[in-house]
Amino acid sequence: MRLPLFKKRRIYADWAATTPLHPKVSREMRCAQKAWANPSAIHAEGVEAKKALEDTRAKCARLLGVRPEEVCFTSGGTEANATIIQGVLRTKIENGGKDIHVVTTTIEHSSILETLRLFESRGVKVSYVAPDKDGIVSAQEVVKAIRPETALVTAMFANNEIGTIQPISKIGAAIRKMRAETMSDYPVFHTDASQAPLWLSVEIEGLRADAMTLDAHKMQGPKGVGALVVRARVAWEPLMVGGGQERGKRPTTESVELAAGFAEALSVAQEERGPRAKRAAGIRDYSFDRILRGIPDAVINGSLDKRLPNNINVSIPDLSDPELAVLFLDREGVACSTKSSCLKGEEDSYVVKALGGEGWRAKNTLRLTLSPDASRRDVDVIVEALKKLPKQPK
Repeated sequence: MRLPLFKKRRIYADWAATTPLHPKVSREMRCAQKAWANPSAIHAEGVEAKKALEDTRAKCARLLGVRPEEVCFTSGGTEANATIIQGVLRTKIENGGKDIHVVTTTIEHSSILETLRLFESRGVKVSYVAPDKDGIVSAQEVVKAIRPETALVTAMFANNEIGTIQPISKIGAAIRKMRAETMSDYPVFHTDASQAPLWLSVEIEGLRADAMTLDAHKMQGPKGVGALVVRARVAWEPLMVGGGQERGKRPTTESVELAAGFAEALSVAQEERGPRAKRAAGIRDYSFDRILRGIPDAVINGSLDKRLPNNINVSIPDLSDPELAVLFLDREGVACSTKSSCLKGEEDSYVVKALGGEGWRAKNTLRLTLSPDASRRDVDVIVEALKKLPKQPK
């Protein structure tokens, strides 16, 4: 395969979309290729592959503070999100549940919102909690939206567009207290933590969550593998049927190599997150200062401190076209995006729109998510490129 040859140094500022494979992950995956057989086979090669897979699962479980059987490998975050929503709601429906209700937020990833819209069309009621102007959802407002018939609450840990960190442990603690008082198994509390592992602890008990979504390629792992972590007390149906893999929860032949890549990526992400986050936050704050000083009327979307350390989401007035702006920055050697990579074709960012404020902000947004190794020089290059963006004629 021929790789693109760039004539000048480029700055990759789209880490929220995907991340480069970590060298340790690449080495671990090469080692895992030795266990190439089908883990479901009963011959010696299959048994070896099964052992390698279960060793990998146990490694993930230790990092997440759960039992190995509570880790289910998936193809990525989107599948994991769809699986837990459909799994919990279908279980509730099959057990005779009526007037089923879900609580979520208006700034969730599209894989959450689109799946819930599907269930809304089938009669499930959904309450959407909006964030404040800083992009933070109130734990009290989430809890207030819960009803006796609420089966599921799902709220992301860190937003994929504006990087804001949500009060997940507060929400989870309130739900646990509520369940204890009502002696009920519901609502189940799920968090999409796909953007978090490089920067925040994803030990599930600390988050007070019942289920959690993770995605390898957001934390320097391979594409095509993620995990759905579900505590044993939660009843949930599989998204697919047709095989007994993943303890009957996800039928398809497991990839030992991808699972090993996921586990090593999670390990590196969690073990090095402290120094990584501290270093990145300093560069992020420097970028805020440079952007606000250098670009008149620019607006940083979301809280300036309760956000991921590498996230810069900025709205710039009078942009001629946000997509054109991304192409212009690409020509200047800066790779970034306008919003979530899963929202191609959408004109405005629904996440930025949820913050309120002037209408142009949701249209003219740019998302720059920096490498952990980004420098002040990188920021200076980015800001100078932003200053030269094509503007609408006045």
